[in-house]
Amino acid sequence: MKTLNELFYDVILLNELGGDTSAALRFSDPDGASGRSGWSFGLCQFDTRHNGAAIDCLVDCGFTQDEIHGVVDQTIDVRPLAARLVAHKDVVARYDEAQLSRCLNQALEFNVARGIIMADTTALLAVADYVNQYGSEGDGIAAYFNAIDTKRPVAGQDVQDFKLNHTKYGREHPGDCKRRYENILKVVEKNGR
Repeated sequence: MKTLNELFYDVILLNELGGDTSAALRFSDPDGASGRSGWSFGLCQFDTRHNGAAIDCLVDCGFTQDEIHGVVDQTIDVRPLAARLVAHKDVVARYDEAQLSRCLNQALEFNVARGIIMADTTALLAVADYVNQYGSEGDGIAAYFNAIDTKRPVAGQDVQDFKLNHTKYGREHPGDCKRRYENILKVVEKNGR
């Protein structure tokens, strides 16, 4: 039986890279060059505009400040720079592992610190995936969970409902939110959790 960390890795691999591990070592455009995000990379799809760890990782991979600014602002051809990610795949993997641990730990702490009981592994993975996607669990989701029904544990579907009805991304991209949740269900079901 897989550990919680292994299950979360599988969820993020599907949700962020569609199961293609090689995509972690090239840059991708998470929002269609709208300017809201920078280029992303890694298993966790570090958004270079909104995630300080992404910048630290690029520095550790030997990117110059000019290259980093070009990546963040999407003003540079990143195709040749992907070779540097490949050459430093161990560095990228180390940052991914730290991100996965941070997200999972935040979900576990959220459970305890906010007095919110998670119904099962699906709910916990859904919160951890939310943290990876949005940067933290935030007060909004905690208030929503507390308002649901304090007599019952929070289910994965509750996380899904919050994303669809109480986040801008969920309202604008319901298909992607549903895809992410279905991937969580697949991973959990496949592993008998």
